[in-house]
Amino acid sequence: MLRNERLYFGVSALCGLFWPLLVRLLHPLGRRRRMADLSAKHPMRFLIIRLDEIGDMVTTLPMIKALRNDNPGAIMDLWCNPSVGEWMEGQVGLHKVWMGQAPPVATVYDVILEGRGHWKSLAYALRSGVRVRRDRGRIRLYRRMVGQAQLHEWDINLVLARPWLKTNPDECLRGLNLHEPGQTLLKSVQSARMEAELFLNRHDLTQYAILHTGARKLLRRWSIHSWAGLARRLHAEMGLDIVFVGTPDEQGDVERIRAMLDFDTHAWMEGRPLSRLIPLLEGARVMIGNESGPMHMAAASGCPTVGLFGPGEPEIFSPKVPFFKALHKKLPCNPCGQIRCVLPDNPCMNRLQVDEVMQAVLDL
Repeated sequence: MLRNERLYFGVSALCGLFWPLLVRLLHPLGRRRRMADLSAKHPMRFLIIRLDEIGDMVTTLPMIKALRNDNPGAIMDLWCNPSVGEWMEGQVGLHKVWMGQAPPVATVYDVILEGRGHWKSLAYALRSGVRVRRDRGRIRLYRRMVGQAQLHEWDINLVLARPWLKTNPDECLRGLNLHEPGQTLLKSVQSARMEAELFLNRHDLTQYAILHTGARKLLRRWSIHSWAGLARRLHAEMGLDIVFVGTPDEQGDVERIRAMLDFDTHAWMEGRPLSRLIPLLEGARVMIGNESGPMHMAAASGCPTVGLFGPGEPEIFSPKVPFFKALHKKLPCNPCGQIRCVLPDNPCMNRLQVDEVMQAVLDL
């Protein structure tokens, strides 16, 4: 699978280098003229392609917000996975969210920005005849060839959209004012707020911490005993109620942690749509989570967040907001493939101590 991904990135980057020539070869002059005429009569149309996981989609939000600010009349559509599209639908700046299925080829886009695609998205772009296509693979290939370090995920997405932004990535991020109260990347919708309010009122929750103990990769997970120790201290020292969040397949670990505690806790584990999690995060005192989608969503929702990193790279994947704190024990084997640990007796995640996490919470 990894070999196939690398092959795709290489082919995609090469196509990007020769894109105008490919469009001329594959599309007759008449179609190109019709597309140019349609583009001239309508606002600029962007298609953003992001066919991967929750956290990766969150790292694309600064680019979407910056594009919207610098191109107020433009139309921006998103093509993403269904699990992501459910909570991206209704976010400010997006016109249409295509979940899983590609937009009709007849839809005219001026620009395709591919944050993460696959062979089908490349074939779609070629069939559509879009005049401009930019992809991350081309940017990463160029930087590797000239010996430059990998960019932070927020920055590489902003570089992807650079021709349509008025400033460089650093100035773009400052212009988003994410340090100011109320300036967030994710917004909750009314139906989701109502469901969260019902949950909070039913359990009489006002001051609460959210814990996400799961992660897609097992090597990213902190131990259940450490989570239990942290929950005890948050409850005893800060007077916070504890709300566990996650997917149904993470419920087993959550129930084991709850069984270790001698006070009542709460769980938001019933397979609700992810859009329902956003207002819960907005009202939390703090969120602590392994490197995962909910951790990124918390920071994008304006919630003070502590992220626990192990095999990953916080310097590349941490949210760039002032109310986020990353904890990481960097070992010589970092970053790793996150499949097999070379230090199974004392993996990197187990080296994070409850005292450190508690202090990070107090420092926020």
